[in-house]
Amino acid sequence: MDKLPVSVIIAARNAEGTIEECLSSVQRNNPAEIIVVDGNSTDRTVEISRRYTERVYSDEGREYNYAQQLGAEQANQEYIAYVDADIVLPEGTLAALLAELKASDCVSMQAKILAASLSTYWERATDWSFRLFQARRGIGLSAAVLRRDTIMKYKLDPLLKAASDYDFQLRTERDGYKLGNSSAFVYHHHRADLKSFVKQRFRDGWMAARYIKKYGPWHVGFWPPLTRLYWIAICLIKGKPNFIPYFVLMGIVETAGMVKGFFELIGEAFKKPRVK
Repeated sequence: MDKLPVSVIIAARNAEGTIEECLSSVQRNNPAEIIVVDGNSTDRTVEISRRYTERVYSDEGREYNYAQQLGAEQANQEYIAYVDADIVLPEGTLAALLAELKASDCVSMQAKILAASLSTYWERATDWSFRLFQARRGIGLSAAVLRRDTIMKYKLDPLLKAASDYDFQLRTERDGYKLGNSSAFVYHHHRADLKSFVKQRFRDGWMAARYIKKYGPWHVGFWPPLTRLYWIAICLIKGKPNFIPYFVLMGIVETAGMVKGFFELIGEAFKKPRVK
């Protein structure tokens, strides 16, 4: 079977719990090459990755967006696929995404995200919100195929650290392009416990401060308290009051992360050398 003209890029950090399943599923999808960009992992992520590919690089601690961009720059194929290290691809997914992208006028084609497990409250709440969110807008670059020259034109912003999806959408849509949502699906290992949920959401709030710095404060979607009030209302409208605590906690944690992000940005501004 001929290899697909796709370079799969996986940015990973301390992902030993999921990356082997991810890489195995990618390998079964028959891409021309697999590239892993490691984020200074302290576990077996690099060791596991080298079982599947020799193309393993380091982001040297510069985080997710830099890692994804580095992977694209190292890619040799016309098309690239971004696949998160906690995602599993059913067989045929890459081929389906590539075919849909070629047949569309979109700059990227994102797979539907389904839960790999629904055993905990956090997984069930995340899955429910993901499905609603995808129906409205899509997720972005979690499991997506796009032309390499697109990502070379719309380079991922390293200052946003780990929030490439929405920034990529805003910049491409500003220029009149569309992002596609595929009928193909992948499985995602959602945050399964309170600790990992809080850690991720605090990080998301921290990112919100950087989005506000880049795009200005008028976009409602950048402000966690407002967006979580919206989702609490959706819970009531959709008859899912059991998920309200999920969004209340999310709003509190993201707001705390945003406040920390603002203080860090203020500190960075004071550290800049003054021009005489």
